[in-house]
Amino acid sequence: MTHKRILFVCLGNICRSPAAQHIMESTAVAAQIPLICDSCGTANYHVGRPSDSRMRAALARAGYEYNGHRGRQFTRRDFMNFDLIVAQDDHNYADMLRLAQSDIDRSKLCKMRDFFSDEDRARFSEVPDPYYGAEDGFDEVIALLERSSVRLLAQLCYADATTGEK
Repeated sequence: MTHKRILFVCLGNICRSPAAQHIMESTAVAAQIPLICDSCGTANYHVGRPSDSRMRAALARAGYEYNGHRGRQFTRRDFMNFDLIVAQDDHNYADMLRLAQSDIDRSKLCKMRDFFSDEDRARFSEVPDPYYGAEDGFDEVIALLERSSVRLLAQLCYADATTGEK
């Protein structure tokens, strides 16, 4: 498998997308699958700031180590730098779709929901934003992202197996 480059995107880049990045990196390392992951937000609210302290605490409770992430905003250049761009919700997806300038750009976009199990799809229409909720919402997002990341990684490996990429 070639080193796939995956970008996870949410609104402010301090909760969902950095958590998805951390979880996917850890999942890939455990499976010995080479991936390069990053995250960003569609808005510039938190550029340069660390991930939300509640998300860092939820990641720590789940056994993930904070990597010093600082928020950044999505740009058109990200279409060139990443193979797959994974939106955490419909609004993020629509924002990036508006920035896409070609069919190639659009082909790189998907939603994290695309990797939900049937059970998770029955409960969630997208990765919920825990920012304005209680602490347990952060833990719920971590669990959802863990399940979805395993499915995303499996799909990447399957796609490589069917195309013959190494």
